[in-house]
Amino acid sequence: ATPAKQFYNNNSKKMKRLQEMILLSIVWNAFCEAFLRGMGMEMRHGIALLTLLPILHTSVAGLLFYIFKWCGFSRKDVISAMFCGSQKTLAFGLPLVNTVFEGNANLASYCAPIMFIHPLQLILGSLFAPMLSKYAAEEGEKEEGI
Repeated sequence: ATPAKQFYNNNSKKMKRLQEMILLSIVWNAFCEAFLRGMGMEMRHGIALLTLLPILHTSVAGLLFYIFKWCGFSRKDVISAMFCGSQKTLAFGLPLVNTVFEGNANLASYCAPIMFIHPLQLILGSLFAPMLSKYAAEEGEKEEGI
């Protein structure tokens, strides 16, 4: 193994903690900036986001699920494609939006969908998990002839 890989393997728990702390600081900074400047949007827009984002996320995840299933991928690959294709990362999205729209008076409004979708993805993912786990297990049963 290369020295870098060996260092990472020897310090993997510390590295994971560091990654989590960096992500937490990015999220904390975004929330502080948003509330410092005000969210810059009306309550009805927030409610619309909280209504539309789960619908859009579930629709994209479902579409990806059926496309990859139709293409003949294994059940585990279908599930992976569904999650990888529909998930958007807060750690990448917020810095990108902050950089692109730096100084814009509506910056907080541009960040709101990203900040709302992150917890929604976690909630929806946990709701999908039991069904998808059962779906993946059925493939194993078919392979074993059960």
